Amino acid sequence: MVAADEKVVLREEGVTLERLEQVGFTLARVLKSGDVVLLYGPLGAGKTALVRAMARALDVTDPVRSPSFTIANIYSGKMTIQHLDLYRLDEICEDDALALEEYVQQEDAVTLIEWPQAGLERLGEADWIVTLDHRSIDERFLELSAGNADAAARWSEAESVHG
Repeated sequence: MVAADEKVVLREEGVTLERLEQVGFTLARVLKSGDVVLLYGPLGAGKTALVRAMARALDVTDPVRSPSFTIANIYSGKMTIQHLDLYRLDEICEDDALALEEYVQQEDAVTLIEWPQAGLERLGEADWIVTLDHRSIDERFLELSAGNADAAARWSEAESVHG
């Protein structure tokens, strides 16, 4: 769920894959253990590309693939990344074996969730919300929101240090 104090920290049109990678590296620098990142956008908009950039920035050496069929992939680096993809799940019920709460309550990992719509009721408040959309074959729209004041402050500090 999006927090009441959600704040858009970045909104850009004409985002290339190179720029998306830069944003991923910056976002990775401000992530802290326990953060939850929701990634919205149609197929091919760049959600997994952004996750790959964040993983590289966090020294993950394993290949990062969309977990569409496995639902979740776990990667080790500077911090553990839990990469979930809920695309194939229409709705997650109480009786489902997939315990989303167990992922988002991991204080020693960051959780990146593509297609979070199916699990919004069980995910709690997100620290980061990313929305991507196609504008052309090579460019996309990107909006990054901080879900709370702490996340917004971390982004602001990173932007002032790294421009």
